[in-house]
Amino acid sequence: MKPPPHLRPHRRRSGGQRWDEHNIARRTAILEAALALIEEHEPGAEISTQQIADRAGLARSVVYRQFRNREDLDARAREYVFDGYLTEFEEILVLDPAKTVEDLIFDVMLTVVRWTTDHPNLYRFAQQGPLPGHPTADTLTTFRHRVADTLWRRFASWTTVLAIDITPYRPLAYGIVGLVEGVISHHLSTPPTPTRPTQPALARLLTTSTWHLLAGHAADQGHPLDRTTPLSTTLATLLSSAPDRANPEQPVDN
Repeated sequence: MKPPPHLRPHRRRSGGQRWDEHNIARRTAILEAALALIEEHEPGAEISTQQIADRAGLARSVVYRQFRNREDLDARAREYVFDGYLTEFEEILVLDPAKTVEDLIFDVMLTVVRWTTDHPNLYRFAQQGPLPGHPTADTLTTFRHRVADTLWRRFASWTTVLAIDITPYRPLAYGIVGLVEGVISHHLSTPPTPTRPTQPALARLLTTSTWHLLAGHAADQGHPLDRTTPLSTTLATLLSSAPDRANPEQPVDN
């Protein structure tokens, strides 16, 4: 798993920075070792701190110099999973002019489906305990909100350029994330059978559902979307009418 940005080393280093990087490298090695063991074992299997230390190539005492206790290590491991997932999620949220809106949705859904179905143990582990700084919070709810906030910020940044106010639709970001999480959780709990959807098929189901939701609201606002139109054409059309939305005509007083 790619380390999140705040755990990646910097190129220019002072003495203090080198020591910080040394600690970051050890912390990352410990977290990566813990997650590798979680992926290898059956869900819920007991994994000792000594096993984690051995996998990381460190002494057990080093683990507890980097983390206060086992609860802290587990909480940081969950955070590491979420941060890595969000990093991959953000990287796919890019506008490709050659693709359609539906293509963009499919790319996002396929990334989510592949990550969760390729790492089912990590996905379950990350939801089964507190995160750092949130000892009593519902981890799944916290995770959903972080994903939804990321999705909302990116989408809002695009529509702001187009002078389209989507503020009333913010709750839908959380609804879409809840829909995706529910479908994926059901998929992971279903035993493999010949009729079980493949990753692309599951991503397509989620894409179609999301497309109809977005396209329906867009049409209601006077911005009809076409499934086959490249994003470049869609954006050009919306941009051409952006000045009218940004500066609507004022009624003339008689």
